[in-house]
Amino acid sequence: MPPRGVVKSGNTGNSSKPSKTPLVQPVQSTDEKPLFPPGSKYPLSLLNERCQKNGWGKPIVDTRKQADGYSFAVTLSRMNKKTSQKETVRLEPHPPYVLPSALEARHWGATYALYRFCNGIQLNRVLPSGPRDYWNALAAEHKNALEHQKWMYDADPFAARKAVDERQAKVVQKREASSFDDNTARDGKHVSREFENAPEAKMAGSLRDLVEDSIKKAIALYPEMEDAFPVVIPAEETQHLLQQLTALGFKPGQARNTITVLSQVSPITSSLLRSNPPLQACIEYLILQVPECDLPQRFLPTVNSSNSFVTATHAGTADIKTRWAEEKAIKECGWPAHVVKECMTHEALANNWELLVSALNRRLLGDDWSSLTKGQSSDSVQYGETIDVDELEAFGAYRAENNQLVVPLPVAPFKLVIVISSGRIRRDYPPAMYIASTSVPAYIRLHLVSRFLVAMKDGSLPEEGESVIMGAIRLLEEEWVSIEDQDPPDMAVVLQHLTPDLWQTNPADKEVQSATTTQKRSGGRKRVVRRQDDRSDARVKEDFVKLTRDAKYLQTLAVRQRLPAFSARDQFLDMLERSRCVVVVGETGCGKTTQLPQFVLDSMILDGQGSNASIIVTQPRRLSAIGVAARVSTERLEDGSIGYAIRGESKQDHRTKVLFCTTGVVLRRLGTGDRLENVTHIIVDEVHERSVDGDLLLLELKELLRTHPKLKVILMSATINHETFVKYFGNAPLLAIPGFAHPVEDRYLEDFMSHVNYRPSSSARTRKGKEAEEEGKKLHDDLAAKGLDDETVKAIQAISRSDRIDYDLVYALVENIVLTSGKRGAILIFLPGVQEIRQCTERLRSIPETHVLPLHANLSNDEQRRVFAPVQGWKVVAATNVAETSITIDDVVYVVDCGKVKETRYDPQRGLTSLEEQWVTRAAAKQRRGRAGRTRPGVCYKLYTRLQEQKMAAFPVPEIQRVSLDSIALTVKVVHRDVKAFLSRAIDPPELSAVDAALLTLENLGAIGTDGELTPLGRHMAMLPVDLRLGKMMILGTIFQCLGSILTIAAMLSSKPLFVSPMEKRDEATQARARFATGNSDLLTDMHAYDECHRLRDQGKSQSSIRSFCEEHFISPPTIRDITSLRQDFFASLVELGFVPPSTKLHDQLLNANSKQENLLKAVILGALWPQVARAVLPRSAVKFDRVQAGTVQRDNTAREFRLYDLKGGERVFVHPSSVLFSEAAWRASFAVYFQKQATSKVFLRDATEVPIYALLLFGGTVAVNHIGGGLTIGTRDAFVKLKAWPRIGVLVNQLRRLLDIQLKQCIDEGTMLDIGSGNPVVRAMLALLENDGLSS
Repeated sequence: MPPRGVVKSGNTGNSSKPSKTPLVQPVQSTDEKPLFPPGSKYPLSLLNERCQKNGWGKPIVDTRKQADGYSFAVTLSRMNKKTSQKETVRLEPHPPYVLPSALEARHWGATYALYRFCNGIQLNRVLPSGPRDYWNALAAEHKNALEHQKWMYDADPFAARKAVDERQAKVVQKREASSFDDNTARDGKHVSREFENAPEAKMAGSLRDLVEDSIKKAIALYPEMEDAFPVVIPAEETQHLLQQLTALGFKPGQARNTITVLSQVSPITSSLLRSNPPLQACIEYLILQVPECDLPQRFLPTVNSSNSFVTATHAGTADIKTRWAEEKAIKECGWPAHVVKECMTHEALANNWELLVSALNRRLLGDDWSSLTKGQSSDSVQYGETIDVDELEAFGAYRAENNQLVVPLPVAPFKLVIVISSGRIRRDYPPAMYIASTSVPAYIRLHLVSRFLVAMKDGSLPEEGESVIMGAIRLLEEEWVSIEDQDPPDMAVVLQHLTPDLWQTNPADKEVQSATTTQKRSGGRKRVVRRQDDRSDARVKEDFVKLTRDAKYLQTLAVRQRLPAFSARDQFLDMLERSRCVVVVGETGCGKTTQLPQFVLDSMILDGQGSNASIIVTQPRRLSAIGVAARVSTERLEDGSIGYAIRGESKQDHRTKVLFCTTGVVLRRLGTGDRLENVTHIIVDEVHERSVDGDLLLLELKELLRTHPKLKVILMSATINHETFVKYFGNAPLLAIPGFAHPVEDRYLEDFMSHVNYRPSSSARTRKGKEAEEEGKKLHDDLAAKGLDDETVKAIQAISRSDRIDYDLVYALVENIVLTSGKRGAILIFLPGVQEIRQCTERLRSIPETHVLPLHANLSNDEQRRVFAPVQGWKVVAATNVAETSITIDDVVYVVDCGKVKETRYDPQRGLTSLEEQWVTRAAAKQRRGRAGRTRPGVCYKLYTRLQEQKMAAFPVPEIQRVSLDSIALTVKVVHRDVKAFLSRAIDPPELSAVDAALLTLENLGAIGTDGELTPLGRHMAMLPVDLRLGKMMILGTIFQCLGSILTIAAMLSSKPLFVSPMEKRDEATQARARFATGNSDLLTDMHAYDECHRLRDQGKSQSSIRSFCEEHFISPPTIRDITSLRQDFFASLVELGFVPPSTKLHDQLLNANSKQENLLKAVILGALWPQVARAVLPRSAVKFDRVQAGTVQRDNTAREFRLYDLKGGERVFVHPSSVLFSEAAWRASFAVYFQKQATSKVFLRDATEVPIYALLLFGGTVAVNHIGGGLTIGTRDAFVKLKAWPRIGVLVNQLRRLLDIQLKQCIDEGTMLDIGSGNPVVRAMLALLENDGLSS
């Protein structure tokens, strides 16, 4: 009786006669209805007969489990007599034809195959009912088949398939027309016309190796990145891979399927691509998946001499023997190439086939194989059984060369090969074995091997009464039937122990890993959790009652009670009790800013809620926040309940109840995700100013009122357009508080001009044109009607026509006040900006008995506080509009209003925000006037006429409608994601076109991706309270250890020009700047000059020496001071937010290791300013040659012959004459980044810097790879650059950029600092590429 489970086909022994019964006949119970009527001709039998008659091999009908049944595919094979090679063709319908059972799928599959090559024979007459119906359906499809499908019904399917493959290959070659050789592509021999004339990007071979190695190490150092950075074949590489695979002989369908699989995230994809380049990973996957009969000939065992051509006794050389073993293990046994090669590095395994197979078996199971590398085998045959020769003959087994026992399986298409050096085989330990087949994929063979090995190890094989060989055949047949009837095994599970240790690093790498260990930030944008007051409500109330009994408090209270706001206290609190939002309007001096927060606090304390009271009062400016906080704290006798918080400075503790802060501070809290759960009241002061931050805060608060049930909002405004706020907050109740101000006398230019000792010169610059002439005539008539003399009229006309502030007029007016006024008091002068304040204060210092003080936002807090202190003599304060609201300088009696203000405007040409001087609004003029009557009657001198005031706008245009929305869009993106939807709900929504422009800018800066989602870099940029471009510049400077230099550049871009250029000495100034020329860059040149001044200071030179140096080189000392101050401010922001360790200093080597690398600095500058780039082009007409003795040489070109074109719009632009690039005639790179674009007689570029090509690749716009055309495209939409390049360069660059993004994201998620320095492989690779612009040193 044959062994159980072995013979199922009815064919025993070694007979090769084919059976006419199905290969696998299902066992059916007696009560089960047969599939076909008795006596029917089975389709499987018919298919076997037709194949045998045609001289083909036995057909293989595969079934595959689907969701609702089984599908089929039939593989036909034949031997090509001309080439002696086996040809195969796979036949399967598309879409798959699904049957209820695997047995039905086999028979219907046989029917399908029969029709494909026997449709000229009426075989349907002998087929049973079901297959006969399917045959007829196929005939109907055949009749309607299109011309290009006719080949499917050819009587010779092999010739038809071959013809189709050849035709498709020709189409692919014609369409793609590119070389598959990387070196040829690298040399640019196949470049499309699109990139033919583009600048070329190159990468030295040594740098390519470094970059690829760095990418692998970066992934290895951050194993947690696997989910965030899935390893798949990038989309831009698929076409190139398809070309390469088809060129190697793989069929297009095989190649496309493989690329599709490896383009999707899966464990097998990760394991293959992390250990191989994409092409090698695809080849390895194909070798594992595709039956050998379908592999290209170069991968077939017969072609590669995988059969044993070297025996143990007749070995040629060790190398030949090693190569034979390696190729046999890979191509015949099916082991992954990298695993075999690793084992072959051990001499004991390379020289012993049995040991090698044993080692591979152990590795398949994840067992220890180290003992085998020393030539030690545990496969003792002491307890082995003798191999039964008769049994082997019964199974058709035979001995082959190299001690191999080959056992064919009766019903499975593979052979069991056991390597055995003796006549005995162990029953308690698996022998060295593998499975050979030309039709079963390699990973399935390895799965079968693992099942056999596991059964031998756990003792379930062999069973009692059967031999090892018999048990092996039984087990393998059972496993094969299971695979046929069910889903195939998971390839990743099969190979789980054969994938390399992805995170293993060599000793050198461990040092890198140690060097790049992340640190937790000490700073960072963490949510601030305010400590709760440790006192009970009763204790807080007790302390407050005690305070109210203090004599000093009662004295202060008496002063407070005289304010108009105090009489409205009960009405205000009643409104607040009944409503969640109250709008309060009041004239200047009514006391709303100082008193209302105290009313709320006192009410909560007396109601027994004092411990939970948390009131935020926002102010538009730092000075206001500090000043009002100081005033209120004084009124409460410094009891600790009042605090303030501004950027970089905070004074508060757990007992603080009222916190005065700038609007930006609250917005940043909201931006970190803080929903202000512990805040009970928010009071927004000066809402009428309509700043961007103010409008954005109102929008946030309106949204917050829906989700924060306990929050109450109070809006405080001057009597300016307050109806807008009432309506915006759902008709919130309005409380109007009358003002209390002393009378203020208005004196316009025509009122006081005749009394001051000043007349303007006729040479002053004036506005010209028809409109100016008409305005002048109208003014003349108006003044003459008032009885002014001609001299005064001409003086007023001259002043009115001038577009500059007349500092001599201001001097004469202040002098007149000091000399003629009977009441001594402070004089407050409103000027538009810091530079004007400097010029004015310098002019006024010569007036006797005056103490002149500046007041603007750029001063330190201590400097700003000086304006409140009493002085000897006349106090003169020159201020910007920071003094318009909130703050009170008690002794101000006289206000001098120049009538000008600098407002933020967005210049679309420059793409940057700028301050532009213009007339104030009438509402702002009213606010300025009110500063004079706070404590006693005053006078307001207006340096403009009544006629000019009538032409002023009534209210300011909301800032959100006139400035760039870049920063706002990023802030909203972080918190709310949908920028357009959120801003559309603002009190005065901006134009959609402005929002679109902002989003495009964010995309160009890399803050958001092309999908509109926030990038890791964008999250970092949002953390810094600076301009977006400067923020990006600072982040990149920190990452690449060039922070000191980058902060200098960022500070210079935020300041006035470093070099002054007097009209009368313009040429000398240009020559002086040229002495510092550095790297074809205006910014690096200015940085060089600043560093020289800084060096003199560090050397201990006197102030006079430094001043002389600056004068000699036309350098502005005030700008030097501003740059130094800004550098420290920027650095403090980085420390505060945790981007740099708090213990480091700005000059530390850790932050400045690369500060001297010019190309790196240029790349960081470009990263911040992209896409403000121009390309330098030399027209063909300018390329000329000179004849010399040896032939011809290209003539040198002049700077004028180069033409520059802006990437944005492609318009022609010109380098400004003051630029160091103006005379440049030898451009090392073809690109320059610029900071400003200014249109005068021409469109000029200012602050330009020549940049290397790799700066564009690493820090410019998105990089698109064109494998076919042989080039790269940087940027999208309205600004892009095309480069001729080997496409692999683009792939590597994109990998580096993605990895850097992942590292940035990790820092955001974990609150850690980014690893910087040479230990970071991504940064190291980028630095290497930038150093020589892709070339080796």
